[in-house]
Amino acid sequence: MIAKPLLVSSLLLAVLLAPSLESSANPSQFQRFFYKPRTGMGIPQNSLGGTTRSDSCKSNCPIVLVPADTIPLTASAKPSFLFYVPSMKEGKALFQLFDQQDDKVFQTTFDLTATGGIVQFNLPNDAPNLETGKNYQWRVVIRNTEGTNELKGFVRRVSLSAKVNSQPQTAETYAQEGIWLDMLKTLVDDKAPEATVQMRELLKSVKFEAIANQPLLKCCKPIN
Repeated sequence: MIAKPLLVSSLLLAVLLAPSLESSANPSQFQRFFYKPRTGMGIPQNSLGGTTRSDSCKSNCPIVLVPADTIPLTASAKPSFLFYVPSMKEGKALFQLFDQQDDKVFQTTFDLTATGGIVQFNLPNDAPNLETGKNYQWRVVIRNTEGTNELKGFVRRVSLSAKVNSQPQTAETYAQEGIWLDMLKTLVDDKAPEATVQMRELLKSVKFEAIANQPLLKCCKPIN
């Protein structure tokens, strides 16, 4: 007669404890990390100019999302570039890529909506592969009825270390390797809320607090 109450009590206790046991067995996989830029990677001197914005823009201007005073790195042959655009009238954007000799190696145009936010432009398949160890400059010219704004940024393709190359590449891996562009792309492509939080923190760490919470815009299908 005593066994049944004990059995029921044991089952009830197991049910009550189940949620806490499950949560402790499956801790959050999100761990905040920090970007560590590589040393000796200053902005190239023989270039079309630094990371800039149009002189005609006085406030809330388009901005290239890269750290200051260091060239952004990628391990990809066809990287992605991120920049912020404020709310404006719909228009078109011209993307250009230049090599170390300032020769234009690729060009395309795409539409921009009136909604402000962060744009990710993926270098398309018909663009040439970036060569390892070479510096490139990219330029975006935004045109609409309100005028023209121009953005410029740099990129250098590097090789991953043998240790890193032999394991899955994550945003944290790229951050530890100082590979800014691939780190951001990995976070953007990850739809988890934790990835969005991490990306915002990284943007704030390089002085982009004012735009860190801007939405990611759907973009940029080439139109030529």
